[in-house]
Amino acid sequence: MNTNPITRWLVARRMRRHRIGDALWRRIVSDSDVFDGLDAETLERVRDLAARFIAEKRFFGAGGFPVDEAVRAAIAAQACRLVANLGFEYLGACRTVIVYESGFIAEREVEDEVGVVHAGHEELVGEAAHGGSVVLAWDDAQPRRNAPDYFPTNVVIHEFAHKLDELSGHHNGFPPLPGGMSGALWEETFSAAYADLCSVVERDLEPPIDDYAASDPAEFFAVTVETFFTVPDILADAFPPVYGLLTELFREDPLVARS
Repeated sequence: MNTNPITRWLVARRMRRHRIGDALWRRIVSDSDVFDGLDAETLERVRDLAARFIAEKRFFGAGGFPVDEAVRAAIAAQACRLVANLGFEYLGACRTVIVYESGFIAEREVEDEVGVVHAGHEELVGEAAHGGSVVLAWDDAQPRRNAPDYFPTNVVIHEFAHKLDELSGHHNGFPPLPGGMSGALWEETFSAAYADLCSVVERDLEPPIDDYAASDPAEFFAVTVETFFTVPDILADAFPPVYGLLTELFREDPLVARS
């Protein structure tokens, strides 16, 4: 946070104005597994970060969807959970959040093996365009607990993981690392795990995490972050070195917190 006293006062004032009410906050925390295991101090820090998020980011409803206080609070809380121990500046690549009621259609252009570009459409529940807004489908973005029989999902964590990744200049699975972390080790560890997952998917074997992570290195990062915050035991079992680096990046160990 800026050390200028006037700036600090303005930020604190905006945060007080947009503080999430007690009843709504309890409901958000109870309804989403990403808050499990957090102590009271960390929860209060996330709540403060969420108030700043609501104050400083712009929200728009698409297709007439009403973005009310509950929608803003739920999205802000989950986004700020990602940076609970990093700081608000790690959400700096996003300035605008667009919310649809449910899945939305995005235009896509794909170049085939001979260089011909094909136009098409894809139904999405979330998107984080490089240099653009985070777009979410409320049906999937609202706080919820993951069913035990399916791969975990949290579209808010996933899309804001892309925005964290973007702070390094690209969506490539290589986010800015805190001092003391080795970029070479990060690249080696994530590249090896990504290659292992791609091999599993190519052989039609059961993947240890959502096979969407095999799409490209950026999606591998976003899915592993999503899994780290929802069901950390699955990621720790599947890719222990990746899990270890994420504990360093996010300065927490969800497995320990939930034990």
